[in-house]
Amino acid sequence: MAQYELSEDDYLNVGNRNEYDGFSEAERDALEYAEKFAVDHLSIDQEFMDRMVGHFGEELVVEMTLAIGCWIAFGRLNQVMDVVVSCPLRMKGPDEAREVLEASDGDLLAMRSARFA
Repeated sequence: MAQYELSEDDYLNVGNRNEYDGFSEAERDALEYAEKFAVDHLSIDQEFMDRMVGHFGEELVVEMTLAIGCWIAFGRLNQVMDVVVSCPLRMKGPDEAREVLEASDGDLLAMRSARFA
């Protein structure tokens, strides 16, 4: 969180974006965009999109749109397929992960799985 300058309060107030003083106007609009995209996409009009482009530029708005769409699709896929949403993976301790990394001999797949049991 610190690398993105987000606080615990920021996360706790995502659903309270209009009353929380910790968000900028651009951040409030981005949160509104994600919500509208998910639950009322037909309410996204040109005026709102112009405001988004004014805050973020065209490329970032496209990137945000793709990211939001992918996460919505992923969530809906999980729901339709009755996929359990809790992560069954157990994080390995640092010693276990180090052992896997040392034994990987540059194998990317082994290195990627080094953190999980």
